[in-house]
Amino acid sequence: MTPQAIRIPLYACLMTAALLCGSAAPSDPPQDAKKDTPEKGTGADADENYRPAVERVVGGIELEVLRDDKWATVKRIEKPLLYYGDPTRDNDRGSLWAWGEKGRPVALLELYQGVNDRTKWAFAVCNTSGGKLRASRGGDPWWRENDSASELKDIPGAPAPAADAPLRERQLKQLAQKFTGHQFWDPNNSRFELRRLERPLHTYRDEPAGIRDGALYILANGTNPEIALFVEARSNPKDGSKPVWQFTVGRLAHAELHLEYDAKEVFDAPRGNRVSASDKPYWLGYINTPPAAKPGK
Repeated sequence: MTPQAIRIPLYACLMTAALLCGSAAPSDPPQDAKKDTPEKGTGADADENYRPAVERVVGGIELEVLRDDKWATVKRIEKPLLYYGDPTRDNDRGSLWAWGEKGRPVALLELYQGVNDRTKWAFAVCNTSGGKLRASRGGDPWWRENDSASELKDIPGAPAPAADAPLRERQLKQLAQKFTGHQFWDPNNSRFELRRLERPLHTYRDEPAGIRDGALYILANGTNPEIALFVEARSNPKDGSKPVWQFTVGRLAHAELHLEYDAKEVFDAPRGNRVSASDKPYWLGYINTPPAAKPGK
């Protein structure tokens, strides 16, 4: 047989096989293809079902700052800065919130639940204002008047902030990369290295207050925020001094905390049980979860 005589029957066989396969194919997509679209109430959708409950808890908090001997209400940043979970410590449904529409946030609030206890929310709240704060919840006094423990410090050996905003942003990122942290926590007062989340959770300016550029970075256990790090290019608006790079810290953990810059320690804090209270700048506590409504009510 010639090569041409061989090709013709072979082509006919292939066409017949293709038609047979097409007629046998099901009209519905393969079962595996359906896995890309999770059903409601499962997977990612189920993880988001708790968020309205978190927003109700946060929405009931009214925070005030003392300015010029008068208490003034501070607006909350509408959306949380971070959602997270921490399976290494059996916590999930975590979120981080902030108050203050311009400049450095004056307070941070962390909320989360234990994976085996849905009866309450754990919270850690921290005064990062540099001044006095207080807060009510549901119209009742909640976080008593307290004075900030966040102290501004010069960043050792940092260059002068650039005059150009894009260059300052680059400087800020480079400076933040030199901060590292660790903590001592259970079990057995073990040491845990903290991971700095690459991107800042929040950036801000407040030139009347002397802040040319600022950013909030988080040092975390996984993605669980433990240390809040604020890096700022600042000048004194009263005397027109040259701007410098400074930092300050807010705690979001009960663990013993340590922060280093360029391998030298620049901040440390004892375990939270030694400093936590409802009239202190750091407070860890619990908010009970309302019981679920019964069907038909």
